[in-house]
Amino acid sequence: MPQNVVLEGGAPWGFRLKGGTEQNQPISISRVTPGSKASLANLCPGDVILAIGGIATEVMTLADAQNTVTSSTHHLSLKVQRAETRLWSPQMEPFRVNLQAEQQDLGHFEHKFNIRPRPFGTPFPVLSMETPDDNNNSVRRPIIKTVVAPVTKAAPPVAKLQKLPLCDLCGKGIIGPVVHAGEKWRHPACFLCARCGLELKHQGYYLIDGQLYCQEHAVTAVHARPPC
Repeated sequence: MPQNVVLEGGAPWGFRLKGGTEQNQPISISRVTPGSKASLANLCPGDVILAIGGIATEVMTLADAQNTVTSSTHHLSLKVQRAETRLWSPQMEPFRVNLQAEQQDLGHFEHKFNIRPRPFGTPFPVLSMETPDDNNNSVRRPIIKTVVAPVTKAAPPVAKLQKLPLCDLCGKGIIGPVVHAGEKWRHPACFLCARCGLELKHQGYYLIDGQLYCQEHAVTAVHARPPC
């Protein structure tokens, strides 16, 4: 359903246009500057502009539409068609970590603690032979054999665990759902406005000077910037 939007105060209005008859596409909004007049009026990328200042845009080129917007001085009247109501929500991606190490091959030994030791293999028979003693009597003596202990096979290295992403706010590792906003990773519970602490999960956010803001305080953060 078309909506009438009026921006007050003069340029800059804070949005860019695309389309036009030369591209065989309707005039629409391609970008909205955070904290601008267009942002405060709830204009969104993808909104189709049906009329500018009461003039229909269906036969306008992109240059005609831009000139019509530029010629508006104190206020700008737009007739906007929005295809559907969109509720912004950040992408939530499950982050899985494999905490199970690879099974080690320890060969003959069992990898246990506090157990009774046991001999290597099965008992072997004791061999003997008859030899004369000092009185020339026949005496049976055991044959001494050297037994070498088995060599334990070296254990393969344990697979490295995947590195956990660190939350930009609390600095702790994130296990489970994770919010990815720009270059930042956060727990869902840490996805808050830097000024008021409002939960931004279903509100939308503005990333200004490396900080996350809600719509209300994004305007304050933009106005607080030092002039260039």
